[in-house]
Amino acid sequence: MSFTGPPPSAAQNELPVDSKVNQFLNKQLTDISQDMEYNIKSSRIDPQGPLYSGKTFTSLRLKPELLKALGELGFIQPSKIQEMILPVLLMAPPQNVIAQAQSGTGKTVAFVLAMLSRVDPTKPWPQCICLAPTFELALQIGDVIRELGKHVLGLTWKYAIKGAQLQHGTKITEHIIIGTPGKTYDWIIKFKALDPSKIVAFVLDEADQMISMQGIMEQSIRLHQ
Repeated sequence: MSFTGPPPSAAQNELPVDSKVNQFLNKQLTDISQDMEYNIKSSRIDPQGPLYSGKTFTSLRLKPELLKALGELGFIQPSKIQEMILPVLLMAPPQNVIAQAQSGTGKTVAFVLAMLSRVDPTKPWPQCICLAPTFELALQIGDVIRELGKHVLGLTWKYAIKGAQLQHGTKITEHIIIGTPGKTYDWIIKFKALDPSKIVAFVLDEADQMISMQGIMEQSIRLHQ
């Protein structure tokens, strides 16, 4: 999860794509080193592994409506990855986090809880963007938002995926945008349907896949900037 900073200067915008990519990656590596951002790796299912936790979701000080949804879904204890990154994702001021863990350890639940904790449903504009490499994964993330956010009064979200239509001049009022990089990029840059300066949380799910896909990587970088 990443929290947006100031827009790049005009000189940066004039750099060729390859230079932008290198500049972006170098900055991320520098930030991780200097600011001690979190790179969390889990691999084994045992008391020291990703599915073991001695804490409860209540101890993580989540909003009551989120705790209610978690309880209804049978979630009492966070996984190790959730225990480690949720306190960081909920910090003030916001922190950037890079989290890596095996499939099925609860990464999606972690970043969805973070987005739902940051969003203010009383404000009728997009506040969180979650990018996924595929249509199917975007839909799965939406399902998790639906389940965990069902008690958040007034919460709305919108899919920016293949087949989703948007008229020129339309202003998006949903709080969370879940989509693929290409469609989301079009809605922001071409349609100007939302104000990126109002985004408080920016998530790249399966970031390693997107980095390996040249076109998607470039679009994701531009959206982050």
